[in-house]
Amino acid sequence: MSIDPASPGTVDDAPVPARRWCKLALVSLVLSVLPVGSVVAPLAGLAALLQLRRRPDLRGAGIAWAGIAVGIVASSLMVGGAWSLWREFMLLSERPAVALGAAWAGDAPLFRQQMAGAGREASTETLHAWTTPIRARLGELRGLEMSKAPPPAPEKPLPDTEVRAAYLGSFSGVDGTVPVTVTFERPAAASGAAQIRVRRFEFLLPDGTRIVFPPDDQQPAASAATDGPAGR
Repeated sequence: MSIDPASPGTVDDAPVPARRWCKLALVSLVLSVLPVGSVVAPLAGLAALLQLRRRPDLRGAGIAWAGIAVGIVASSLMVGGAWSLWREFMLLSERPAVALGAAWAGDAPLFRQQMAGAGREASTETLHAWTTPIRARLGELRGLEMSKAPPPAPEKPLPDTEVRAAYLGSFSGVDGTVPVTVTFERPAAASGAAQIRVRRFEFLLPDGTRIVFPPDDQQPAASAATDGPAGR
């Protein structure tokens, strides 16, 4: 007696259970489109593929590969964007030191590249006239670094296009460091830090004397370059 394989009730007629989706694969795809999750999405996708090799009852290899690919692309874009922002910030934070170094060296073209306002038109002769009285008080420039302290509050509200930062300058004629407040100017249409330039420096000497460089645009150069003891 033989059993017909196609007859009802045989073992071959038993329903095949549907394969479930691999949760790790789904997690990988979801993470790949999230700002921070894209970093771990490729790892989740690889773990999903390993799980799928051990579990034939699961499906989702395509989704896992998609999570890996999208996660790698998104992570690369995010890291590249962060690197670009960090580089722009570093270039911006170093711009005042480049400007002052150029001014002390009489390099007018390099100085103008870093500056906004009156500094954009400075010539070698102008730089010499501006820096001569300052060098007489401070000496040669040794270095300028951004300070961790916040800048002093301005005497009057700044325009929306200006922002201040605190620096510390080292000069051969002064013991210790000299607080230097740097005012940056951002053009109204600027879209990034690369467009921001230095507008002015304010040196605060140990005796309270405040030196503005370049001189304030609204004041005669002779009176704006150096003020008396702070209190103005």
